[in-house]
Formats: sequence, structure tokens, C-alpha cells
Amino acid sequence: MEEIRLSPVFLKQYKNMVQQILHAPGYDRGKQLEMTLVVDHCLSKEEVSAIIPQLTGTLKNMDEIFRNVRFNLADWERAEVVKNQVCPMMMTMMSSFYEDYQQEVAEKKWELLLSNLRLYHARSKLILVLTDRTYDRENEEVRQLMHPFLGRKMLMIQYHREDASFDVYR
Repeated sequence: MEEIRLSPVFLKQYKNMVQQILHAPGYDRGKQLEMTLVVDHCLSKEEVSAIIPQLTGTLKNMDEIFRNVRFNLADWERAEVVKNQVCPMMMTMMSSFYEDYQQEVAEKKWELLLSNLRLYHARSKLILVLTDRTYDRENEEVRQLMHPFLGRKMLMIQYHREDASFDVYR
């Protein structure tokens, strides 16, 4: 398998969008940042172990605030199963962190993930969702779940296997 590298153009877009979220009007940066990374288990172990260290490493190098962050990891395994854990961000850069990772290719309901994020990650100032799929963000139920706060702090990172490229959008 070819090594997955994040392009400089993608990294620039990623950094800019993270800065937009963190510097939005009305956001209190506070003393310690809390953030959440959602990993969609439709991605393979090799893909996740190559992409996540680059994403978290970019954040650590980007701003002092990411050096002391409360890092939540949400493993979105199946439609109704989201496992939440708190770990140091540095752990995501170690290969041993991905030893227990299992790929689960299944249809998932976006609404169930949003409900989970509202319940368990409401304090997070930044929510990153790593997936290889596009989820409908326009229907009324999704809009209700994203209002008032999820829509402003969520950043979608979509991996395209065909050409090993990425999209980032809010």
C-alpha cells in the first residue's frame, strides 16, 4: 500500500478552518482547550494510523493551545456504537495506539453520531470527523441536531481512496 501523505494545500486549508473555528466571535479560548476527534471505522487500520498522526501533529505544531489539550477520541464503529475515550493527543502519534483498531464497514446514521456528540462532547471547542463518506447535512433532523453549537465547531475531513486525496469542510 502506498504511503498516505497530506498535501501542503490540504494542510493549509485544514489549519485555516481550525483557526476560523477557534477564533469565531463569542468563543472563549479559556485556559485549556477541549477537542474531539471522531474516527469513522469504515477506514482501514493502515489509513487511520497514517492520517491521524499527521492531523494531530499539524495541530500540535500550529498553536501553543494544542500542547495542553483535553483530547477526546470517539470511535464510530457501527451505526449505534460510538466508544468515547479521553487520552493524551501524543498517544495518537504512536503505532501501538492503533493495535486494537478494527475496521467496520457498515451503513451508519449520521443523526446517531450527532446525538452522541451533543450528549458527550458538548464542551469541545473543536470537533474533527475523519471519514471516507459524505453525510447529508441538509435535512431538517440533522439541522436540528447541529443547532446551536455543533455546526459551528465541527470540521469534516473526508478521505478519497481512489486518488488518496482529502477534502475538508465545515
